[in-house]
Amino acid sequence: MEPMTFDTILTEYVPCDLCGSSDQVLLYSKIDPITRKEFHLVECDCGMAFVNPMPTAESIPLLYPGDYLTDKTDLASLYSRMMTYLPVGRGKLLDIGCGRGDFINHASKEGWEVEGVDLMDWGTPYDVPIRVDDFLTMDFREKHYNAITAWALLEHVRAPSAFFKRVSQLLKDDGIFVFVVPNFSAPGMKHCCAEDVPRHLWLFTPRAVENYLGRYGMEVRAVFHNDALYTAYPFGLIRYGLQRLRTRPAHCSQYQNRSVALLRNRQIKGNATAWLAEVLKSVGPLDAALDLIDLALGVLLAQGSKLIGNYGVITVVAGRNRQKKSNPK
Repeated sequence: MEPMTFDTILTEYVPCDLCGSSDQVLLYSKIDPITRKEFHLVECDCGMAFVNPMPTAESIPLLYPGDYLTDKTDLASLYSRMMTYLPVGRGKLLDIGCGRGDFINHASKEGWEVEGVDLMDWGTPYDVPIRVDDFLTMDFREKHYNAITAWALLEHVRAPSAFFKRVSQLLKDDGIFVFVVPNFSAPGMKHCCAEDVPRHLWLFTPRAVENYLGRYGMEVRAVFHNDALYTAYPFGLIRYGLQRLRTRPAHCSQYQNRSVALLRNRQIKGNATAWLAEVLKSVGPLDAALDLIDLALGVLLAQGSKLIGNYGVITVVAGRNRQKKSNPK
């Protein structure tokens, strides 16, 4: 059998996962620097944006290079901050999209009885239970977990609604669901091309999150608009504004921050020297200067979005709906 490559990535048109509509507006198109393929981000009236046509279920693993988690491991301070969103008491914890198991390894040391699940096997150096398979088809005990976490996972799955439904089945009555999703309603995020498309298949808004939770008997307990766990910067707005004076730009190549695009999903920390060398080699001095101004604007907007409570990444703490249903009899 021939090994699968980026050339074998297949896509298909899908309706909106939240409202079922097939009527969307194109936000922008983007050449993915990893797969070198073009993808399109569309916006729905219900408050969701998503990649359409969307990679098929079989193609999803192909979107992730082998070094995808290189900059996302051994972040002890991050895991400590994640723990602050969990209940003070201990119990059973399920982490969906656990990767190597770094977070659940940290949580187990804090006294939690942990489990992890991931669609792909990233290899783990820890003695923690990780199941590699499709979360939606795996066998779990219902109403079994005190806490379920999904740290920056729901934007990566093809059907977020199915994950919300499954989580609602697995949570204990007093359990909590903690998850992080991108908020594309934050200032500048809709037109910045900074999202990791196509790995980020779905972009949310607070309104969409409330609708998902309410559909499956859950409710928001708290929403945090901050960068305590992840950051979101609306880079690319300088060129977008300049292009907008002439026409509405629909392709990221017209206005994205070219220097930032060279990071290719890598963090600057640990990659700064190589990144700067590539910027000097690939980006001309005028474009580099424009990128620098754009960087400053993006950081300023991100800071302001935290102050007004509408940041580009939101951390949500949810639980079962506390409102008692009326007895029809």
